Amino acid sequence: MNGPVFENTLKQSRAFALVDKDMRLGLGHAYMVVSPDDDTVRDFFTLVAATVFCTTHRACMECAECHKVLTGNHPDVFNVNTAGEKIKVGEIKDMISSVSIKSLTGRKIYFVHRADLMTADAQNKLLKTLEEPPEGVTIFLGVANESGLLDTVKSRCRKVYMDIFDRETVYDALIALNCDGESAAIAAACCEGQLGKARRIAFSHEYTEYYSDALSLLENLKKSPDVLPVSGTQSLKKNPGDFLKILTVAVRDLLSAKMGNPLFFDGETSARINRISETFSVRALALTVGLINEAQEKLFYGVNAAAVTDSLLFSVLEVKHKWQS
Repeated sequence: MNGPVFENTLKQSRAFALVDKDMRLGLGHAYMVVSPDDDTVRDFFTLVAATVFCTTHRACMECAECHKVLTGNHPDVFNVNTAGEKIKVGEIKDMISSVSIKSLTGRKIYFVHRADLMTADAQNKLLKTLEEPPEGVTIFLGVANESGLLDTVKSRCRKVYMDIFDRETVYDALIALNCDGESAAIAAACCEGQLGKARRIAFSHEYTEYYSDALSLLENLKKSPDVLPVSGTQSLKKNPGDFLKILTVAVRDLLSAKMGNPLFFDGETSARINRISETFSVRALALTVGLINEAQEKLFYGVNAAAVTDSLLFSVLEVKHKWQS
């Protein structure tokens, strides 16, 4: 029996503290949990349900009630749209029908995953139940994009914004999952503060390869003749958009090293970052971040990838030599 993947981290989050306080004082009738990270929202919902029904009300993950929640067999916990697909009015009608059935424990909780994918008709159908559910019923809406919900729906819910976790917190959470330090460091830098995204990155070798290639690019870009061989970097050719995101992270790590800030990598990678950072000035690194952002924007608008990356490399080389100190 396993609890939420990031149970301990979520228990320390501001989002959980808000709901936990309500659980102790009396849950409201409707909540809207906002995050683009579906995996973390799913973990959060499990943690909330376990806390509500746990015999200790602390989500021990060991008692019979927690076991029912974790195995999906609790009679008063309902998950709607776990696949995260479009929700039509028929599904909401079925949900509303079950809401009126008396609970076995005196409390019923509904978790609607990706509620922002409800059709307008489905949302309108849910309005009355959101505003005045039967006593003891609480509805949680998981929302990746607030604009997908009608204002009338949003106004009936208490908003809970999932934390954007800092790099150190994400790193520690991944290490607790037995992730190796280098993968954890890269994932923590690339996940935009989202735990679920961090986990996917950390346990995929692709991002580790991209990061290593990004460091090699910065290491080998010394003069104009280097642009052609560097532009042939496998990761850059394979997926320019994703590679440039990782390149931004690598440049920021060089900048961090240059400023004397601690790095999250092992000794060998940290030494490599420090060594490469010595070949750039702070000004050059800051300007390089801006150049990469401009290149990403060009890719977004469909400009030829090879032309964009070649231009970027020449520009990086130019600022590197122009701002040597």
